Amino acid sequence: MLSFFRNLGFGIVLAMYAADAFALGCRDIRLIANNTVHLHFSYDKIDQTLGKKSLSQFIKSWDPGKVYFLESDIQRFENEYALKIADKIQAADCKFIDDIAFTFNQRYKDRQAGIKAAIQAKHDFTVDEYLTIDSKTLEWAKTPEELTERWRKRIKFQALSLKGTVEDSKVPAKLSKRFELAEKRQRETKLDDIYTMYLNAFSTSLDPHTEYFPPVNLEEFRIQTRLSLEGIGAVLRSEDGFTKILSMVPGGAAAKTGKIKAGDTIIAVAQGSAAPVDVIDMDLKDVVNLVRGKRGSEVRLSIMREAKTGNEKMIVPIIREKVDLEDRAAKSWVYEVKPKEGKVLKVGVLSLPSFYMDFQGRQSGKDDFKSSSRDMLREIDSLTKQGIDSLVLDLRNNGGGSLDESVKIAGLFIDKGPIVQIKAAGDRSMSQDDTDPNIYYKGPLVVMINLQSASASEIFAGAIKDYQRGLIVGDTHTFGKGTVQNLNDLDAQMGAIKVTISKFYRPSGSSTQLKGVDSDIALPSMWEELEIGEKNYDYALPWQKIDAAKYTKLNLVEPYLQAITEASQKRVAKSEEFVKLKKTIDEYKQNSKLRTQVSLKEDKSKEKERKELEAEESDDAISNMSSQRPDLYKDISLNEGIQIAADYARVLSKEALADLDVPDFNKSKAAAKVAEQAKAKPSVVKEKKK
Repeated sequence: MLSFFRNLGFGIVLAMYAADAFALGCRDIRLIANNTVHLHFSYDKIDQTLGKKSLSQFIKSWDPGKVYFLESDIQRFENEYALKIADKIQAADCKFIDDIAFTFNQRYKDRQAGIKAAIQAKHDFTVDEYLTIDSKTLEWAKTPEELTERWRKRIKFQALSLKGTVEDSKVPAKLSKRFELAEKRQRETKLDDIYTMYLNAFSTSLDPHTEYFPPVNLEEFRIQTRLSLEGIGAVLRSEDGFTKILSMVPGGAAAKTGKIKAGDTIIAVAQGSAAPVDVIDMDLKDVVNLVRGKRGSEVRLSIMREAKTGNEKMIVPIIREKVDLEDRAAKSWVYEVKPKEGKVLKVGVLSLPSFYMDFQGRQSGKDDFKSSSRDMLREIDSLTKQGIDSLVLDLRNNGGGSLDESVKIAGLFIDKGPIVQIKAAGDRSMSQDDTDPNIYYKGPLVVMINLQSASASEIFAGAIKDYQRGLIVGDTHTFGKGTVQNLNDLDAQMGAIKVTISKFYRPSGSSTQLKGVDSDIALPSMWEELEIGEKNYDYALPWQKIDAAKYTKLNLVEPYLQAITEASQKRVAKSEEFVKLKKTIDEYKQNSKLRTQVSLKEDKSKEKERKELEAEESDDAISNMSSQRPDLYKDISLNEGIQIAADYARVLSKEALADLDVPDFNKSKAAAKVAEQAKAKPSVVKEKKK
């Protein structure tokens, strides 16, 4: 326990453990850190740079919100340890770890009286004041009085979050209970936990995806990679003491609500109708345990979202369920695009939520194991039989999956050739090729991407772009996750390390790392304003370029891109919905300061705005997050993607581009139904019934 520090000092903590109980020791840290570095793509030894980075990450893991340590503490740590950590690790000297833990424990004790006073204080929720929630904009506090003020606002924010969920008179008791539990967790922190914290700080100083798994967390990771976990289907990440939704599993419970978005911050979790539990400053694994639960049970997430006028709060109920492969299966639909003149064009929309494969089915020798490439072939065959003129492949929010499946699916659209190059440190690059000479769809292809299209999605999009096989449309670029990790087991007592061992490169030699894959035609998107993508992570590996592989460009993009882009820009400029979206983006940019803060004023007039926000966000559903047929009144980006695909078909068939009618997106559902019943002129993009 940390409590022994104040009695014995930080230099002899290892002696406190019974001889028969295994606990990580400093020699284990040396062993694990050296193994991690030797396996890593970018490093071969622990140097001063890594030492400084790991110190910064270790301090951040203790105090992400900058509410415990003082500026003088940070200066002392940096002066005494920043340039010496590399040597200390090799000497199996962990006194710097013990010192930082000991200092934190003292600062934690120092804060408790002020926290308890703030809980019992009468807060005035009518005054205009704000809590800074982005610690990157905060300096370390110079005095204890500064920390006291930060905690006053922090407690006030938590009390405000509870208002309306419990009686006002019970709020102090609820908050007291939370901090008693937090204090108990702090007292029960073991040396093993502290050394694990340092190993993870060290790992993330190499790159964001390298990680140490102690035995207790290793099985958890394996469960997640098998996607057999019952819960809400979301990947969570801890940032600055807050739990953020990094991404969602397509077909999962969170995605199906239509109300949860990547980038949302979870501030409280409730089990059904029970009182919410505040999760600010809670360890990520504890938050995950609260969110997870039995299939069919309800969890209610109190979330905070960056909106155009600042941070907004809402409560979203979710019914937990298990994510099955069927929920993530490829699905397709046909839409009709009617120009003012000329024939009606049929555009197929194929939604691919992930590059999935039933690995267990394949390993057990099943002939009919489920895979995304097989499902894609089935859907392409169906669309071809319906006589489509063009195809939109929707990879928005597709976070990746099987590399083999990505290669196979790219091969459906091209002749034989390299799809991706993989290069480990010091090795020559190796390419994974499509070896099937058949092309299963030869027509115009539009690939839709956004900032949540990652990993295997970027491999596919990069190959399509390099071959000039189709148009990339959507956000300015994809996520930028172009690295490969490998899980390496240590002995049973120490767990495992997940290490970045190589990088992905496109056939052209350009890495997908950091920069992602650029769109040929970029559409207005609020995603661009959020901190989404590899470039926002600490110590992300750089973009690189290697020699191009041998492949043949098909020249199906450059000759036609300018004409198609100009036609799209004209439509977007005339679209009332895109104009409205651009206005929202501009307002959002103007209020950038408010996004780093949250108001501590109770404003009941915001309730209407909050409900409007919930309704607006739930309507902004992206097609591949659901098995439902996309509604083009809501998904304006997909609507434009379909019209781009129609334009593409026209230019490839040497027809001049005609001005296309733009659907009136301002019609309500009821008005649209009335218009349809009145046999009004149909919109440009019209659903084709099967």
